[in-house]
Amino acid sequence: MNDDNMPEEGMGEEYNPPQVDLEDAIDKPDLSTIESKDPSLIDGYKIIFNKEVPLDIKLDTNEGPKDIASFENIGCKLLSDAVNPEGTPTRVKLELSWESNLTFHYTNIVDEQKFLDMKKKQNLNIDFAQYCNLVTKICDDCIKTPETFIGVFTIRKEGISQLQFIKGSDFKFLELLLLDFQNSSDDIILKHMLYRFAYLKAKLDYNKKAIKAAGDVIMECNPDIINPILENNDNYHLDVNKFFGNKMIEE
Repeated sequence: MNDDNMPEEGMGEEYNPPQVDLEDAIDKPDLSTIESKDPSLIDGYKIIFNKEVPLDIKLDTNEGPKDIASFENIGCKLLSDAVNPEGTPTRVKLELSWESNLTFHYTNIVDEQKFLDMKKKQNLNIDFAQYCNLVTKICDDCIKTPETFIGVFTIRKEGISQLQFIKGSDFKFLELLLLDFQNSSDDIILKHMLYRFAYLKAKLDYNKKAIKAAGDVIMECNPDIINPILENNDNYHLDVNKFFGNKMIEE
């Protein structure tokens, strides 16, 4: 027999690490139950658009508008009470929220009559049925090309706050849309804070389980990756057991 074909002394069979499907290790979070309790959905509203839009935030003072933040990511949630996406709504609601300030919550509601007043004053060339599409397009433009499409939200401690959408071109500024906002009541703000807490907690619980499942897979397939981290735990200031151990689910 050819010696070249013989296994070397001391060598066993080739090690094949277990195949583990990480996606099967944990259940994906079902957030539908929590999402159905979104306070924004009260009175039959349905979400049309829900993204963070960069806005300039100003505070109206006796000395004039004072800058608070520039290109701050503000949550813009557009809702309609239309029965289906193709239907014409009777009301359209736009809510503004700010993750950095949980008490920041403003609401704009437009019905057909209010829209007709806006259309006349602002020379809009659309009908009420196209209003949602207009707001969605402007918000998307502010996200994609913030150097051209600018949103400025001016806070007034008393009275109506305003969101102004502007398009800049050739050293000129063209106002696209001006919306009036009311500061939401303390009760509404509290409901939104509780909802956002429940939503983020559900996602955090899922991420914890995902990290633990990933750690279990690594420990089973290739523990040599984890051991150096454990040995140099003090250098990294990282409690690996907190991420990969059972403590993670218990905490």
